Amino acid sequence: MLKSLYVSSFVIIDKMKIDFQEGMSVITGETGAGKSIVIDAIGQLCGNRSSASFVKKRCSEAVIEGVFDVTVTPQLEAICQQLHIEADDEFIITKNIQSNGKSQVKINYQSSTHNALKLLMPYLIDIHSQFETQKLFAQKNHILLLDEYAKDELQDLFLDYQTQFQQYKDIQQHLNQTIQEDMSDEQLDFLKSQLKEIEEVSYTDDEIDRFEEELKILQNYEKMNESIQNFEQLMNNGQGVLPKLKEATYEIQSLSSYQEFEEPVESIQNLYYNLLDITENILDTYRSFHFDEYRFNELQDIIFKVNRLKRKYGFTMQNIQEYHDELIQKIQTIENREEYILQLQNKLQQQEKKTKDIAMQMHHIRKKYAKKFEADIHQELQDLYLDKAIFKVQIKESQMLQPYGCTDVQFMVSINQGQDLSLLNETASGGEISRIMLAIKTTILEYNSIDTIIFDEIDTGVSGKVATKIGEKMKKTASKKQVICITHLPQVAALADYHYCIEKKSTDDETITSIHLLDSNQKIIEIAKMLSGETMTQEAIANAKKLLDA
Repeated sequence: MLKSLYVSSFVIIDKMKIDFQEGMSVITGETGAGKSIVIDAIGQLCGNRSSASFVKKRCSEAVIEGVFDVTVTPQLEAICQQLHIEADDEFIITKNIQSNGKSQVKINYQSSTHNALKLLMPYLIDIHSQFETQKLFAQKNHILLLDEYAKDELQDLFLDYQTQFQQYKDIQQHLNQTIQEDMSDEQLDFLKSQLKEIEEVSYTDDEIDRFEEELKILQNYEKMNESIQNFEQLMNNGQGVLPKLKEATYEIQSLSSYQEFEEPVESIQNLYYNLLDITENILDTYRSFHFDEYRFNELQDIIFKVNRLKRKYGFTMQNIQEYHDELIQKIQTIENREEYILQLQNKLQQQEKKTKDIAMQMHHIRKKYAKKFEADIHQELQDLYLDKAIFKVQIKESQMLQPYGCTDVQFMVSINQGQDLSLLNETASGGEISRIMLAIKTTILEYNSIDTIIFDEIDTGVSGKVATKIGEKMKKTASKKQVICITHLPQVAALADYHYCIEKKSTDDETITSIHLLDSNQKIIEIAKMLSGETMTQEAIANAKKLLDA
């Protein structure tokens, strides 16, 4: 559940902290007070796109933080492993939006990404808005809603299908490219010439590094020789470092018989012999070098050819080797074109059959759940005073493999008795669409592990007893899950366990929104305002008390 929400410097919100509880909570307020801004803030925690316009005027950044108590399910644990975060019974989601539009995301105080939020948050919270209701109009979304309903039996199979479908598409793409690719004799000769050019310089990156170091030495041999000669003279001639240091050790050697001088004298002697060894090592290393003009020219030629290959085929010898392997594959494909295409076609057919078998398993599961889904929706619609409505899930097997299988799903509805089934947006009014979507949502959520559901003014277009029934539906859902509802209907607000009111105050140069939890008397006054408008009457107060006692 959403335990608390902190918002600062977001649009017209200066600073706001809301502690939410289990059960049903409603948020009310005048039009434009900022109810939807609270939902927008929560939407930011779900990975919605940020904008500089979200930062309150004259502020450097907006901060949104949500604390969620969760039940760790196997699905949530799996997604956490994928995101390399620890699955805990509490998640703290933080988002900072800078005034330049850039944003930062943290999950449990560790830096994360918007993509991680989009993957994680559907397991913690579901936001249903009027925009979500509009999704009913698009047939492509119908299969997604049915799949949510059948999720427990369908999920693992669908993940397997996605893997197999991607392999099918990859083979299909490769086959099409092979068929369309230029496979003339001229192309074959060109590829072979590239292969020969690469194979003439078949070195590894480590070998090239050694060649470049060797060439560097040869290029600087004269300067190195001069430096070594000067070094040897300074170290070894009569007035050099080593003879002088040796004389110095002789001078103090007699002092080693005194305990106080024993250690420093020994250190100077060790220093002399160490320096002598180091000097000999330097000179021995130099003597191992010799300038070979043939080798110098050979290395220059190798490095020149390698750099030319890198410019043409890749930045490293590893890249060039990968392209070399691709060339061999292409040459073999051209030389054995018909056989290779036949192999790909056979491979595609085998993968298509494998993918189609999984798709058909999904299709049969969807058909089974479609009947149950229809029955559940029918019962929900009766409860919402659409007792004459008929809801039908039309399922057809598609001949083509699609991202979601080989099933076409379409929701059809008949609102009035004797009316033909038709697409939802062709016959239903706004209030009827809201009720149908609420029926679908509550039915799906019955089988979902999400703890928190937010309804953002989905009761638009309804009133009277229908509004009361919508509130009762939310109240029923709140017996198992946390429900937070933005509403303008007093019938819905009266059913809430907790009632929050948003208020907007304007000064000469800014507008500030605040929110507070109402006590029982304040709740009566707020519902009375919703019933009567700005002019509150005693009759409205009495009706508010009646609604609350119902």
